[in-house]
Amino acid sequence: WGVTLLEPVPVLAAAAHTVLMAIRVVHIGTGNVGRLALAELIENPAFELVGLCVSTPAKIGKDAGELAGLNVTTGVHATDDLEALLATEPQCAVYCAMGDTRMPQAMDDVRRILAAGINVVGSAPGVLQFPGQVIPDQFIKPIDDAARLGDSSVYINGVDPKLCTRTWQEVMENIVTKKTEETRHRWETAIKDMYFD
Repeated sequence: WGVTLLEPVPVLAAAAHTVLMAIRVVHIGTGNVGRLALAELIENPAFELVGLCVSTPAKIGKDAGELAGLNVTTGVHATDDLEALLATEPQCAVYCAMGDTRMPQAMDDVRRILAAGINVVGSAPGVLQFPGQVIPDQFIKPIDDAARLGDSSVYINGVDPKLCTRTWQEVMENIVTKKTEETRHRWETAIKDMYFD
């Protein structure tokens, strides 16, 4: 299998808490795992939340801060329209939608995001943690093809203890370093001296 997976890299924190340019992200899924990830995206200045997608009709139109359980208003309102989310041109999508009970849909979501040139990190679909050992090539090939088409990458860590080998920041750093020399220079300038916690 040839899915574009990320290699671990050491990540350094921004010197004097300065981040030159936040990573533009969209977030998909606000269940048990998604709510926690969403809160991190909102509170961490390394990220700029530009969109939020949900599947529960009662959550549509709600502010991301409310859905994350935070006492903040972000101005980012939930939609159920994945295409509208992708139109915000994020650098990365954090995919936390349920993948276990809706595997074909989750795999298709990831494929569409990758083909749009957007990197994917997340907790689902879990079979993408070790795709070559879990699912046949004919099912992983569309994901691989989409990543190649969009020059994008995917890193799914699942939610199982001890399987998460890298922090979100490390994954994001790896995604950004594969981009342009200008982007790489901005991050090398901003990220120094300390590891993210």
